[in-house]
Amino acid sequence: MLLTRKKIAAIAIVLILSMSIIAVSTVLFPITSAHTPPWSIPTYAFINVSPNPVGVGQRVLVIMWIDKLFSPETGLANDYRFHNYQLTITPPNGSATTTTFSIVSDPTSAQTYSFTPNQVGTYTLNFTFPGQNFNTYSHPNDALVNDTYLPSNATTTLTVQQEQLPAPIESYPLPTEYWTRPIYGENPGWWTISSNWLGTGAPVLASVGGGDIGAFGIFGAALNRFPGDAVGPLTGHIMWTKPLQSGGVVGGNTFQIQGDTYFEGSAYDQRYINPIIMDGKIFYQAPLNFNSEGTMLGPATSGTYCVDLRTGEVIWKSTSIPAGQISFGYIYDTQQPNQKGVFPPILFTANFAQAYDADTGILLFNVTNVPGGGFGLFGGGVPETMGPNGEHLRYIATNVGSASQPNWTLAQWNSSNLWNWNIPVGGGTPEPATSNFNLTTPSGTVQYTNTVNGGATNSTPRYTGDPGVYDWTITLPSTLPSSFTQVTAIYGNLILCMNGTLPALSTGGLTGITSISSPYTYFAINLNSTRGAIGSVLWTNTVNPPPGNLTVLQGPVDPATGVFIEGYKETMQWVGYNLYTGQKMWGPTPGQTALDYYGNPITPLIQAQLAYGKLYSSGYGGILYAYDLTNGNLVWTYGNDEAGNSTKSGFQTPFGDYPTFINAVGNGVIYLVSSEHTISTPIYKGALARAVNATDGSEIWTVSSYTGEFASMSYAIADGYATWFNGYDNQIYVVGRGPSALTMTAPGSGVYEGGPVVISGTVMDIAAGTKQNQQAANFPNGVPVCSDASMKDWMGYVYQQKPQPSNFTGVPVTVSVLDSNGNTRTIGTAMTDTTGRFSLTWLPDIAGNFTVTAVFAGTNGYWPSYSVTSFAAAPAAAPTTGPTAAPGTSTTDTYILASAIAIIIVIIIVGAVIILMTRRR
Repeated sequence: MLLTRKKIAAIAIVLILSMSIIAVSTVLFPITSAHTPPWSIPTYAFINVSPNPVGVGQRVLVIMWIDKLFSPETGLANDYRFHNYQLTITPPNGSATTTTFSIVSDPTSAQTYSFTPNQVGTYTLNFTFPGQNFNTYSHPNDALVNDTYLPSNATTTLTVQQEQLPAPIESYPLPTEYWTRPIYGENPGWWTISSNWLGTGAPVLASVGGGDIGAFGIFGAALNRFPGDAVGPLTGHIMWTKPLQSGGVVGGNTFQIQGDTYFEGSAYDQRYINPIIMDGKIFYQAPLNFNSEGTMLGPATSGTYCVDLRTGEVIWKSTSIPAGQISFGYIYDTQQPNQKGVFPPILFTANFAQAYDADTGILLFNVTNVPGGGFGLFGGGVPETMGPNGEHLRYIATNVGSASQPNWTLAQWNSSNLWNWNIPVGGGTPEPATSNFNLTTPSGTVQYTNTVNGGATNSTPRYTGDPGVYDWTITLPSTLPSSFTQVTAIYGNLILCMNGTLPALSTGGLTGITSISSPYTYFAINLNSTRGAIGSVLWTNTVNPPPGNLTVLQGPVDPATGVFIEGYKETMQWVGYNLYTGQKMWGPTPGQTALDYYGNPITPLIQAQLAYGKLYSSGYGGILYAYDLTNGNLVWTYGNDEAGNSTKSGFQTPFGDYPTFINAVGNGVIYLVSSEHTISTPIYKGALARAVNATDGSEIWTVSSYTGEFASMSYAIADGYATWFNGYDNQIYVVGRGPSALTMTAPGSGVYEGGPVVISGTVMDIAAGTKQNQQAANFPNGVPVCSDASMKDWMGYVYQQKPQPSNFTGVPVTVSVLDSNGNTRTIGTAMTDTTGRFSLTWLPDIAGNFTVTAVFAGTNGYWPSYSVTSFAAAPAAAPTTGPTAAPGTSTTDTYILASAIAIIIVIIIVGAVIILMTRRR
């Protein structure tokens, strides 16, 4: 890893140096006719080795370069370069070795080399440029023809010591406290706890599948809600809620249905469409009543919003983005010679039609004529996958022959080629950036000039299908049929294809046509050069229809396990095929519960999500099934047991269960919602959003919620949070681990050694939602934290007007002291109550000053918090001493004397009373 980091640093240095080289070269060599007589051009050589000094056995990086560019026309796309650099390394024992570099691939004339010194002492490194005639190797016809670059050399030394240098810091530890975006650049290891959700138009990672993040399949069983790197919450703790429009119970007695509720979007006017999360921000379009611009995929909008994922704060709002058109977020890691790092996030409408800056909502450019993409079988036959740097790759199969004599070609379309990165180092068109919006295809045609920052006015930005946006085009084998469908593509792996038609029993509608029951053929086209030519056919397998005239549904693909799936609609069964041979592996599985026949909220088709080596399926029957992808065995179910593993509804729903559907998969968790095609109002009670352990099916958390969905999604996860739409109150919800605040007090005086001291305080939820109007009014002293076990009912009380739970449990607070002797010890643990308060009584065991620390260690629902205070304990008071007896007088004598005196006093008093009474007579 040391070498990798140093290489990155070295490249950065070379690029910085190249800027000055470019400037000098451009001045020295204007493009004119060849020089007469030819020039002899002096050069200056440079060499650097790092780190220096270094420990024996630790790898170092050498950078060599000269001050000249070979030609002003040297660029990434040509081979106009210097040749035959030589590096001679002489170790302390004098046994020199020389390495020759036949061509210097870097267009800035720099060459890198690494080695591991194995001797303590001084190494000498000599770099020699032998000189080069311009005409000797590949060259352009410019002013340098016939000129000669003269030789030069440079020498440096490397000190190797016995002591090792410390290993480079790869990353700082993961956070132990509440964190927000941006993530500081020295914390690259935090990628494991952070993520994005790019929306339904974005492909999933090639390591987990093919096709786009998808809503419920309209014509198949495939469900893509596992992007591969998403991180969702392990808690139902509500961070904030935000009304989308009027929701919940209307009130009054105007309607036939008393207590009726506002419409929540089902079935054809879904309200919270395709939320996208990038860089800790949610992007969504707010619904606008029933404006005629709405479609079955969503309503008209009152604007596109960008809000903070953790707080709900509005960052920007735009009314210029078309209703329902934001399709996906685009985050591309450029890693080009003149730019390293991830390009600022972009919001694209469907099929790259319009690009908007995600940080501001401003239109960047338009694009036309992009080949249609998606899940191949259902996306126009053009499968899409994600490349290694976030680019979208689409595979275009074209028959350039005829139906009788097919001649197929295959091209890889690459979204990153919308930008021109092949920039001549001697000058030329700059890269597009926030201050320069020239969008140029690799052929050099300017497609767009920015109209925001002083560009051409009234221009119509266009992408015209320039061939430069294709990485390659190849000819496919002549044995391919005259027509076929690309089912899905996986970058660097294969394209799964099918010839024929899947069997179908139903008549018309969404599920096919009666009497289609013929054999069909799967085959795979190779995209991995290590196992053969790109475009070669890896395997072919013809499948006979299953008995019983069943409708066969195309299912998803799992490249990690090497399985692709079919589903049987009528029997609700699954069949698995080997992705790398095409052969059937297992199935059909036993049928699922009868209500799963109704499929998903949009179509009566059973759905499957592949992740973590399993097939997950759930539907109207309310049961989540998990099958082993290697053999089809049922591993576990969720929903058909007792509390904690139950979706049973009793009389609340007409089904006896809550229809339950997969909405997202990430960090080992399946996220589910209750939903239907069309829900009756008032919505039945008891629907839940749920999170289930993907490994064993155990329930992690639940929150009261009904989520209306149809042709798109209303759910997203990222950064350890989840957002969705709750039809019970028509609000956006965000749940996740929230911040907490601990306060503590101790007496400032009056404390003595051995005497009781009361240490008390509070632990409060300080998520943004606790400052909302209702929450602030109901909890003027703050919202107390609760245990994970109490979270569902407590959140219902705080945010959903549910009764205060009687089974509330708080969180433990550990109290420790540091005494005057420097000793630290834990003195006890206290639990918080429904007010958030805790209290602990302690008897100081020594006198002196005490520093008290109270710590809430955190839960799945809350990040930790702590507080520190102090008090002083005075020494214990000396015990009171009784009177001392006189010498020689016994204790018995003392008692007798005292008794005699008392008797005499009594006699005197009695006598006085008798005399007084006699006188009165």
